[in-house]
Amino acid sequence: MRNSKEIAFVVYMGALGNVLAAITIAPTIVKQVALDFSAVPVLIAGVFGGAILGGVTGIIAGILPSVFFGFIGGQLGLFGFSACVGKALHGFIIGLLTKRLNPVETKKTLLLIPLVLISFIPEALWIAAVFILFVPFFIPSQAFLSLYLPTILVKASFEVGVMGFLMSALAGHDGFKTFVFNHLRTDSRMRHD
Repeated sequence: MRNSKEIAFVVYMGALGNVLAAITIAPTIVKQVALDFSAVPVLIAGVFGGAILGGVTGIIAGILPSVFFGFIGGQLGLFGFSACVGKALHGFIIGLLTKRLNPVETKKTLLLIPLVLISFIPEALWIAAVFILFVPFFIPSQAFLSLYLPTILVKASFEVGVMGFLMSALAGHDGFKTFVFNHLRTDSRMRHD
């Protein structure tokens, strides 16, 4: 992170991610599966701030989902913190993709829909590794949780699709872009990692 504006942006986007997690996870949880839109601020940070800001925001925004799926409403224990890793991967990859393709400045914001979906692939692979490899090996009594993996990935893909449309709409809105860029840097030009 390059300046205090970016640090503040990451902190409040991370906090917003945890608030969104509280609002969406608790009322919708059924076993290990719940709606979770805490990645919206992670994607905003990645798209507008770049890979590093997206990744760090993902770690912060993943704190409440990690605690929830690990200890409060789930059975993953410390592996609940794998949510931080997954969200960090998502934020980092969307930051890399948007740096390369630049859909915001080229006004091709519809491109964000598939980019958000594509950037979810590493997180999906991470989730699969956690449930198929790590949980059965380190917590054999919870190995049955791998049965939830298809449901979790389908639910997550739905969420990511919704977030792709949301990111496309936000990135195409001049007022939103001005707001974000005013909170990221002193100049109005988009600058990535």
